[in-house]
Amino acid sequence: MKKFLLYALTLIFFTDSVQAAKTITDSLKNGKFTIDARVFYFERTFADEYLTGTTKDTTTALTAGGIMKYVSDDYMGLKAGVAYYGSTSLGLYSRVEGEGTSLLERGTGNDLGFLGEAYLEYNINNTTVKLGKQRLSTPLMNDHDLRILLSSYEAYIVKNTDLPDTTIEAGLVKRYTGFTAKDNEFLDNKNKWGDDGLGYIYLTNKSIENLTLNAQYIMAISDTYTDTAGATADISLLDYRYADFTYNLAAVGTKTYLKAQYGGNAYKTGDDSMMYGAKIGTTIRMFDLAALFNKISDNNFKAVEAGPMYSDWQQGYGNYGPSTAFGGQVTIKPVEGLSIKLAYVDVSADENEKKDDFSEFNLDTNYVINDISKLRVRYSIKNETSDAEKTVVSGAYPYVDQTDFRVIYYVSF
Repeated sequence: MKKFLLYALTLIFFTDSVQAAKTITDSLKNGKFTIDARVFYFERTFADEYLTGTTKDTTTALTAGGIMKYVSDDYMGLKAGVAYYGSTSLGLYSRVEGEGTSLLERGTGNDLGFLGEAYLEYNINNTTVKLGKQRLSTPLMNDHDLRILLSSYEAYIVKNTDLPDTTIEAGLVKRYTGFTAKDNEFLDNKNKWGDDGLGYIYLTNKSIENLTLNAQYIMAISDTYTDTAGATADISLLDYRYADFTYNLAAVGTKTYLKAQYGGNAYKTGDDSMMYGAKIGTTIRMFDLAALFNKISDNNFKAVEAGPMYSDWQQGYGNYGPSTAFGGQVTIKPVEGLSIKLAYVDVSADENEKKDDFSEFNLDTNYVINDISKLRVRYSIKNETSDAEKTVVSGAYPYVDQTDFRVIYYVSF
């Protein structure tokens, strides 16, 4: 594989070397710099009960940073991209207070800074090949925009649009930065993905009027991994499955739609998981309304790094226990550039299950200031329903009542 890539790059760059050098220089000069900067305040407060003897406590940070990116202009179908990812504490709170916010480095609270993207992209006809560190946008693997930085992957991707109204994407993912890039580097994740990483295929189709179909399948190439001592051990999850559809009911109201989704995992030992859900929504003047449902059965449901479930607004990456969720959303758009979303979900754990038994209220306000900047304010209250759940320990953390408050100022140019 490495010899093939070297040979291909040699052909591209050094055939007719004098003219090539001139054209490559032009493509580099005509490249584009972009900055996606943010100032991010985050505070998470936990209820006092059930916290004795744990490390769980209120955590707060104010940081500035984001992504500075350069993408070259096209040369014979080839582009190159690099991006620096960073987050710096503004000093109002200690490193200890900020460590648990996922805005700073895990375990230390230090500033974040590393090369988050570095890729080559080649386009020919209706096919795109993209190799290297990059962001992904699929239902079960995406950049997961929940904090100041995004998730990035070391991946090898091929995308094709030859079939009418259809996109087919296949990839191999070896490493990634983890949730919000708080580990300050790319992780091999072998203990979860196996020694050889994850392979996936993702399809979208819009050939039927008003109907959009999506499906993704991800499989661990190897079901074992080699630990630091050289021993071989099994991984727990063998695959990740997901499919959904969105149907626009053009004859019913304004922007009325029906959605449904299905997902699941195959486990090395234990029952497989299954997730399914539905969502219906419409627009009445300045109000966008939606009702939703999700059900998980048999075992925990897990995405790689995404929040595909209609009922999920906070996590998007963890194991979701067997449970049933109902919820609703109202988004108000009173003036141009302003949207206010109010959402509520009630999640009931299945019988004999202690995890994922809670209700959550979420306020999400967005205001577009001008062409390059906007302000976002989010506030959520999560109430654990049962005392039994509050005694469950995940690492050192029980599941307890919590509130989140976030203020984000975005500047992009």
